[in-house]
Amino acid sequence: MRNKATRHQNRRKGRFRCCSISSFLTLAIAGLSPTASNAYTAAGDRNFPANLILPQIAPTDALWVDFSTQPMTNGGQTLLTVNYSKLLTERLGIQIEEGIAWKPSGTRAQNFNMLLQDEVILDQSREFLFSVQVGHSFGASTSPPSPVTTPAVTFGKGLGDLPIGYWRPLAITGYAGYQAAEGARTDVFQAGMSVQYSIPYLLSKVGNIDLPPFLRGVTPVTEVLFTTPIGHAYGRIIDTTLLVAPGIGYSRGRGWELGISALIPTTKATGTGIGVIAQLVIQLDYLLPDSVVGRPVFRPTELP
Repeated sequence: MRNKATRHQNRRKGRFRCCSISSFLTLAIAGLSPTASNAYTAAGDRNFPANLILPQIAPTDALWVDFSTQPMTNGGQTLLTVNYSKLLTERLGIQIEEGIAWKPSGTRAQNFNMLLQDEVILDQSREFLFSVQVGHSFGASTSPPSPVTTPAVTFGKGLGDLPIGYWRPLAITGYAGYQAAEGARTDVFQAGMSVQYSIPYLLSKVGNIDLPPFLRGVTPVTEVLFTTPIGHAYGRIIDTTLLVAPGIGYSRGRGWELGISALIPTTKATGTGIGVIAQLVIQLDYLLPDSVVGRPVFRPTELP
């Protein structure tokens, strides 16, 4: 089931289209938090739900709020994070992120993060998109401040174009980035992926199955985030981490989306204990499509 108003529906369909100028601009700006969540986006008939621990796979017009408890991190912490994503053009967008962390040692602001992201490939018929991004974490909440710049790529691929029957609602998303740290911090390579099974897609594109109303809007999602250091930090070796987040996304096409996932560390270096993250996404392109917050700032001149 597709939402009736998205930024993709007015695009011409085709195998793929590439941007040029915006690809260059991504090299000139910063801003990515490695745990930034993803806003709603689409490719063809595929709606990709918002991920909770991986960065978003494409720019969009949306506001989303995350609330998480993370007992595995430094004695435990609770985070409240607000993200705002704004399209500059139909393919190029900027994202800002800020939040508050509550720890046993006290309350403090999280790092302020900015991101510029360009969707360089959108293949509607194959439910595929590919984006490049450059981000910067200003590191103001650390002492001493430790800014981090992260070039990265993301993608999403739905399997609806394949003749695989009831497996067609499956989709995968992926992320890979390199954190280049300043000062004494070490560089870090990050990679992650999610596997999704969209029940709304199942009902609208595969088969009309009788399900309870709540299940008709559910998409089970499992995300995995892997990090490994490049070199040493402060003269010591930083271990590789692997975090798994099984959960669900829920949306009935009304301009909002909910998500909740468990946070499960799988190695000693990742931490101990199980956390949880919940997310609310407000899809501004759906709710306010004719306003400045719901459409790209710079739009191509419409042809007669």
